[in-house]
Amino acid sequence: MKIIHYSYKKRGRIEFWFDQWPNSPVLFTPIKDYYFIRVVKWSQLDPLVTRNDLGEMELMVNKYLGREQYYLQRKYFHNDQLKLPK
Repeated sequence: MKIIHYSYKKRGRIEFWFDQWPNSPVLFTPIKDYYFIRVVKWSQLDPLVTRNDLGEMELMVNKYLGREQYYLQRKYFHNDQLKLPK
């Protein structure tokens, strides 16, 4: 999965397009010091977006924006049963 384009929006939001879903923009919203997926504007021309795909997108975008360290400090990752997306 690769980022093919992104665009800045109001209130610090950023819209990203990924190569596997070129017709489905993903809107990220800043929460604390990292970005979180707010909504996927899914198109029927693209395959379905799974929960694992969403996790990969979040990690990729936060790495791209230099926010990975803050993203990985989320309570979600402090539980031993949960693992990082591949």
